[in-house]
Amino acid sequence: MTRLALVLTLLLPQEPAADFRPGLIGEFFELQGEVEDFPTLTADKKPALRRIDTQVNFETTEAAFGGTGLTDKFYVRWTGVLRVAIEGKYTIYTESDDGSRFFVGDTKVVDNGGLHTMEEKSGEIELKPGDHPIRLELFDNQGAAGCRLSWEGPGIAKAVIPDKVLFHKKDKDLDKD
Repeated sequence: MTRLALVLTLLLPQEPAADFRPGLIGEFFELQGEVEDFPTLTADKKPALRRIDTQVNFETTEAAFGGTGLTDKFYVRWTGVLRVAIEGKYTIYTESDDGSRFFVGDTKVVDNGGLHTMEEKSGEIELKPGDHPIRLELFDNQGAAGCRLSWEGPGIAKAVIPDKVLFHKKDKDLDKD
C-alpha cells in the first residue's frame, strides 16, 4: 500500500461493512413498580419489543411512546454505531422525560438521569473519523415520555443526529435481507 493510500484509508470514513444496516436497534422493556433510576436488568429479562429506529427523535407524549404501546414504567436501550466523517470535538445532547444517558464505547458522554419533564443535558467528546459504538438509554416512570438525541460538531450545527450516520450490525430477526 502506498503512503498516500494509507493516509486516505486512515482519514476518510470507510464504507459500511456488509454486516452494517441503517438505524439503531431499540430494545423496549416493560418494568414493574416505581422506576426512579436506570434499571439493572437480569440476563433472562427479554424486551417486550425490538425494532430498528432510524433516529431518536420522539416528542414528549402522554400516549404510547413512539408507537410501542408502552406508556409508563419502561426502559429503552438503543445500540449501534455513530459514523463520524471529520475529526474533532462533538457535543452530544439528550433531551428526555424521564432519565437518559448516552455512551460512546464505555465512556459516558451525557448523564441526564432522574425523574423530570423534558430536559436537555449535554456532554463533549473528541472523535476521530470512522464508526464508534454507541448506546442510548431512556427510562420512564409515569406520565409523559419523550427522547431526542442531537449533536453538533465540526461543520455541524446543532440538530437531531440524522439517520445517515446511525447504523447497527445486521440482526437476523430484524433485518430481512
